[in-house]
Parts: sequence; C-alpha cells; structure tokens
Amino acid sequence: MLKRLNQTLSKLIDHELRTAQLLFLFLSVGFTAFTLFGDNLPVKGPLKHEWLNGIDALAATVILLGLLFLKPIQIRYQQCAYVFMYVMNFVNIYLLYGTSFHIQYAYQFIVAYTISGWFFRDKRNWLIHTAVMNFLLIFVILIAEKNTASSFDFYATYIVASFAQAILIHFRFSIEEKLSVSEKMYRLLAENSFDLICIHNADGSLEFVSPSIKRLLGYEPTELVGRKPYEFIHTDDRDIIRSLNLSKPNHPSIQHPSQYRLQHKNGSSVWVETIFIALEETDGVKGTVLSQSRDIRRSKAIQLQLEERTKELERSNADLETFAFVSSHDMQEPLRMISNYMQLLKKRYHGQLDKDADEYIEYANKGAVHLQQLIRDLLSYSRITRTELTRVSVNMNAAIDEVIKNIQIEIKEKNATVAREDLCSVEVDRNLLLLVIQNLILNGIKYNHSSNPEIKISCTKHDKETIFCFTDNGIGIKPEYQQRIFEPFHRLHTKAEISGTGLGLSISKKIIERLGGKIWMESEFEKGSKFFFSLPNS
Repeated sequence: MLKRLNQTLSKLIDHELRTAQLLFLFLSVGFTAFTLFGDNLPVKGPLKHEWLNGIDALAATVILLGLLFLKPIQIRYQQCAYVFMYVMNFVNIYLLYGTSFHIQYAYQFIVAYTISGWFFRDKRNWLIHTAVMNFLLIFVILIAEKNTASSFDFYATYIVASFAQAILIHFRFSIEEKLSVSEKMYRLLAENSFDLICIHNADGSLEFVSPSIKRLLGYEPTELVGRKPYEFIHTDDRDIIRSLNLSKPNHPSIQHPSQYRLQHKNGSSVWVETIFIALEETDGVKGTVLSQSRDIRRSKAIQLQLEERTKELERSNADLETFAFVSSHDMQEPLRMISNYMQLLKKRYHGQLDKDADEYIEYANKGAVHLQQLIRDLLSYSRITRTELTRVSVNMNAAIDEVIKNIQIEIKEKNATVAREDLCSVEVDRNLLLLVIQNLILNGIKYNHSSNPEIKISCTKHDKETIFCFTDNGIGIKPEYQQRIFEPFHRLHTKAEISGTGLGLSISKKIIERLGGKIWMESEFEKGSKFFFSLPNS
C-alpha cells in the first residue's frame, strides 16, 4: 500500500503542470476560507483585511482556471507562480504596514517570504524578487508607526532568515547549475550520437528515443515515445528480444550484443546491433533499461557475403576432395599395370637393348613408382576429412612401438634409433594418429645426414591439452621455410637428393587439426628440428 502511494506521489510530482494545478487549488480554497471565516483584524489604510485575503484568493483562483483551461497559461505555469508570489508578498507587506508590524503578521511574512524564494527556478528572477521585497519592506519600515518592542525580534529573525535563505538558495542554484551543465552535456551526446539511444521503462515502453532514429528508421522521436519496441522489430527476430532477461544486469542473455532487424518507416528492414543495460534506481528498483543500437547493414552484408562464399568454398573443397579420391582410386589399377609391365620389360630385356633404352626403362619405372606413391598420399590426404572419426583411448607407448615395427626396414637401413619417455594416453582416432607418428619419425630419419639418426619423443600434459614433441638430429630447416613445409607439395630438396611427394607434413597437419589440435615446429639449420603437436584432453 505504501509502495503504491509512493509511486502515485512520484508520478504526480514528476508532472510539473499537474503539481502546479493542485497547488493553486489548495491556495485558492485556503485563501477563500481565510477571506470568509478568518480572524480579520482592523488594518490601517483604504483596504480591509478580508479584502487582502480576497486578493490572494482571487489571484490563486484566476491562475488555477488558466492552468486548467488555457494552453498559453499552461505553458507559462512557472511565470504564474512568480506572479502569485509577488501578489502574496505585496499583501503581506501591506499587512505589516496596516497592523504596525503585528507579531502574527510579522512572522507570517517571514515564513511566506522565505518559502516563496524556493519556488524561483533561476537566480535572476530570485534576485529581482528579493530586491523588490526588501525595498518595499524598508520603505514600510520607514513610514510605519513605531510598534512594540517585538519589532526587534522581527528584524533579527528576518535578517537571519534572509541570510540563511541567501546561502541555501545560492547553494541550490550552484548544484542545479552543475546538474544543468552535466545534463546538457549528456543530452548533447545522446541527441547527436550516430547510434540510436533509447530508455525503456519497466513494461518495455520507450521513455526516450534519441534523434538519430530519424536517420536510422525514418521516424520522429515523438512518434515512438510510449510505444513498445516489438511493434517495429522484424517478426522473425522478436524471439531474440523475448529471450533477454533485462531485469538482471548480470544475466548471461544481455552480456553480449544482440543482432536483429528493425522495420524502417518505408517498410524495409535495417540490421542493428544492440547493447542492453539494466539500470538500478536509487531505491533498488530494477526495471529501467538503456539500449544503444548501431547500424550494421554494411558489415552484415559483408558477413552474409562471406558466409555464402564460405559455403561455396566448402562445396568446392568437397567436390575437389571427391574428385581427388575418385581419380586417385581409379588410377591405381592402370598405374599398377604400367608399373608391373615396366618391371617385366626391365627384367627381360635389360642388357639386350642399347644403353639408352635401359636408361629410358629405368626412368619410366622410377616415374611409375613415384606416381604410385603420390597417388597413395593423395588418397590418404583426401580420406582425412571423408572418414568418420572413431575416438578411443590410445596408449601412446604402444602406438609408438607399433609404428616402429611397421617401419623397421627404414630404421635399419639408416641405422636409426627411436627413444621415448613414458608417454601420456590420449583419446583420438587411432589410425589417424598412427599416420602422424609414422610421418614424423620417417621425416626425422629421411632428412638426416648423420650416420646414426636419433629421434626422441616426449610429452607434456596440461589442463586442457597434451603436447607431444618429436626431436631429431637431422639437417634442420632455415627460419624462412619453417611455415611453408606444412603446405601440400612443398619441397625444399629435389627428388634426386631426397625422395618423397611433399605431402607427409601436410597430411599430418590436416589430421591434427581435424583431431582438434595444432602442429608446429622449431628448428636450427644443420642442428636438428623439433616437431610439436597438441591434442585436447577429454
């Protein structure tokens, strides 16, 4: 009940015209009652006491009728208050003269004069009123007959009251001036901001709309004040706004900007990005919401274009992968036949033809073998994204042992050694991980001029990921080539120097990225390399 009464009074006070109407109603009724039923003392001069009260009542009644029915008077309600204060204080000063500073009317004047000063909204009008009233009071003091000793009390009280009023009024105007400057600054920011700034009350209705609404949506601010934002939000995007919990400042739903479409006055749609802030009043009541919206039509158009191009690239990549897979698979059989017949030709006719013929057969045979390896690598590369991932717990120690067993011939040929620490287990696709391990070990052996190639494998487990390191004592890589070696078909050496297709590290990179990790390397030319890859922990 008290809360509802407080809200009603707050609304009444915030409406200044309604407050002025109510105040003058009380003044009209009060002074009319004093005129008819008051204790009217004899007053010197042509005016009777009840006439003086009647002047106050008449002034209050005339102003009240103007505030109720006349628009020009309603607009100038402050000036009407000033007029009444002059009339009331003139009457009180006349009463002081007419009653020879009777104690009742002396203090009545002090109270009325002190209170009336607080109704002035600017320093200039207050100073004029103060100067006029003090001039009339001094004039009356000079012409009035000497009254009782109580006049000293009146003068002392009046001086103290005037001095206190001057200090307090000056303090009030100083605060109001600072508030006015601050309000003007913030209003300039709001009214001249390129963004749309709105204030919503507890039920979502708009209390304030910045003038930028005209540029953004074609409306005048006054057309939208009092309306609900849902009325001009695109129907497909209203659920975005409904999902926001604006009553809680720290709710996750308003922690990030919201993107949606607003309806322009001409019927078109405008993409905006809005930040909502739930404000808390001084009494702890939540409900007022500040929103700041920015036109993102240009960036949204670019975003949509990028999304469309991304889809096109994904479709193109899928087509290329399918083509590579099908082509590589279909070429396997005829290439195997070519390779087999070239080997038969070499075996049967070697030494029977001239030297050039033997050389040509050898070139053709090597080319066929290389092409077979290239096709196998292409098939492996295209299968990485085509095959479904099967995540299982992989014991890395057992996985390393299996890879070493599979490449035992290459290890023995190069007199290489593979050492490892006690490695962590990971949950990944086992077959793909084995391929990465094999590529990294073979690279450490292949790109190595040492008489005893060494590969050391270690791991480090962190909170979110596990990092594996393959260290070799190979030829190393110059800094300018360290990022390019992960590109498909990129080779730093000729086939005559080191055999290969240039797809090993590309395949490894693609596998690691599909498993949710990343791969990188550190190297010092002629002193070896370190290849790292990370895998997320389950």
